[in-house]
Formats: sequence, C-alpha cells, structure tokens
Amino acid sequence: MLFDFLFTDKEINSPHELERIVWDTMLENTRAQHVYENKIGAKKTKIVENSWQDQTGTWRTAIYYEITRETFYSLHF
Repeated sequence: MLFDFLFTDKEINSPHELERIVWDTMLENTRAQHVYENKIGAKKTKIVENSWQDQTGTWRTAIYYEITRETFYSLHF
C-alpha cells in the first residue's frame, strides 16, 4: 500500500513523477530481506559496510534495495 501511495499521490509526484523507491535495511535483518526480494520483487543494489552507528556505538552494515514503478506495477497489479 505504501509503494502504491508513493507512486500515485499527486502531491508527491508533482512536478516530477516518482520513478523508483530506494531504501535500506540492516545486514542482520534477513526476514525483511526475504520479503523485499521474494514478496515485493525489489532488487538489492549495494551493500555498505560500516554505514551507520547504532545507539551502542556499534557500526552497522546497510543493504540497499530499490524498485521501479514499472516493476512494482508489473508484479502487483
């Protein structure tokens, strides 16, 4: 529902239409990665080691995903 909203909302998509959504998750979040890759159809685009520090000061690795408007609608509608 969120991706459909982001791709279709008139305020978000003016003056330029949103063509892709990019987000990240922690390397350890394998459940989310499974959903992104196997349920949503997103592509893993890069892995950035030591991307950010958590509240304990531990450096974390981020995995970036993206999905295009075309891919999203071809897979989900």
